[in-house]
Amino acid sequence: MKNNKVLLIVAYSEKSLGTRYIANYLKKNGFEPTIIFFKAFDTLFNSIYVSDKELSLLQEMILKEKYLFVGLNIHSSFIMSEIKKLIEMLDNDIQIPFILGGVFPTLRPKQCAKNCDIVVRGDGEIPLLELAKAFQQGYDWKNILSLSYFNNNDEYIENDITPLVCDLDSIGYPLIGGNMYLIENDKVVYGDPQLTTEKYELTCMRGCPFRCFYCCSSKLYEKQNDSHRVRVRSVKSVIMELTEILEKNPNVKKIHFWDEVFNTDPKWVEEFSSEYKAKIGLPFEIWGHPLMVKDNIIGMLKDAGLYMIGVGVQSGSPNIRNNLFKRLETNEQIIEASRILSSHNIPEVYYDLMICHPLETLDELKETFDLCLKLQPPFWLQIHGLAYMPEADILKTIVERGICTEEELENTFNAPFDEQNTKFIGPIKGYFPDEPKKEVWANLIYLSQYTDIRDKVVKLSKNPYKNAEKIRALKRIKNTPETHQYIPESSFVNSLSFDVCGIISKIQKIFNYFFN
Repeated sequence: MKNNKVLLIVAYSEKSLGTRYIANYLKKNGFEPTIIFFKAFDTLFNSIYVSDKELSLLQEMILKEKYLFVGLNIHSSFIMSEIKKLIEMLDNDIQIPFILGGVFPTLRPKQCAKNCDIVVRGDGEIPLLELAKAFQQGYDWKNILSLSYFNNNDEYIENDITPLVCDLDSIGYPLIGGNMYLIENDKVVYGDPQLTTEKYELTCMRGCPFRCFYCCSSKLYEKQNDSHRVRVRSVKSVIMELTEILEKNPNVKKIHFWDEVFNTDPKWVEEFSSEYKAKIGLPFEIWGHPLMVKDNIIGMLKDAGLYMIGVGVQSGSPNIRNNLFKRLETNEQIIEASRILSSHNIPEVYYDLMICHPLETLDELKETFDLCLKLQPPFWLQIHGLAYMPEADILKTIVERGICTEEELENTFNAPFDEQNTKFIGPIKGYFPDEPKKEVWANLIYLSQYTDIRDKVVKLSKNPYKNAEKIRALKRIKNTPETHQYIPESSFVNSLSFDVCGIISKIQKIFNYFFN
């Protein structure tokens, strides 16, 4: 019998929807995938560092089977410092094809190709299946679409990219169960983490309808067929996936849709809401956009079980939002979206803010505070800084304004996670080197989410610098584990969003690419 085993490795994510899509597609086409989750997502905020024992365990897992290839997902530049250890070990110790894929390799294939045998760009299901067949049957793989590599003469080759899969139902949904392992805390644990979770995560579509300049999502599509930037699964497919997980894991209590912006097509939402309410019935959360928060859509979703929605606001400054971030909604439209969400009594609404970055003036930071005061309560805020994502359009402005050089940007992408993360979460963690005035206004923005002290906050804001210590003390009282504030998940997104790209993303943020 011909060898049909493939190994897929995911770093710092025990969910990794993109990898699961690929695994299920390979399985449906006669191959036997194994997934190794190398350290869970929570590790990012506890102990990111890879131990020699964990590397040794991974090496043993790789060598105990004869795999057709080993694939490694790189979903974010935030984790590159530790990923390099895995790459070095894999490159030195395995004698089978080593493949890199994900957001970062899609954006920077030549750079990644120097550290592996093959890079897969864009949607990974079809090229990975073709590679598996080529390695299994012994035929030449070098002309397969979406591949990048250095040939025997050390020449860089970049094949045309595979057309985007428009019929998402044709590739199935992420693998649930199967041959999966988690390596963490110097030990190997067998099993699929999704089969023990209380919150199941999935996506209904791939891509994002917007082109925000701080995000690298649009850059991914510039490298592919831009006319199909958003592709939607059928409601039937989504319900089938959810039905399977509930049969296999009755402990699931909530559903989290990771779409960068949840689908708001009225016909699709109507069908989804009816089917979801009748067959699933669990509370669910989504991400939204001010321009896509519509009264009829939110009404249907609330009736189906919507209990939490996150909406990207990013800034209360029209200049920052419209001219620098290329988000074209007005303050009035943001306020109207908040009114709609409040009118439908969505249990949890949070607004994502990106503040205290080098492109923002003090007056523009104040505009964000003013906008927060106009948002309809109740809500809470997800506050963070501006993550520098590889290839994002905003980087051109960063360089042009002399904030940092191209070389310094590259150093940022390769900096240890702790260093990048400190800048990213600085506005909520109190990291304001040499910017005491920004700290005052960031604290006021944070406090604006609490309606019980709103009058006091407004009063303190009239003379903010004189009241700086009072504002800081008030934040200490409110910034407790009992509040809703939390560090956003890395969009590193993703797509599904993702790189941090993501921390979000979204981390950011940016999924649904080879090994999302």
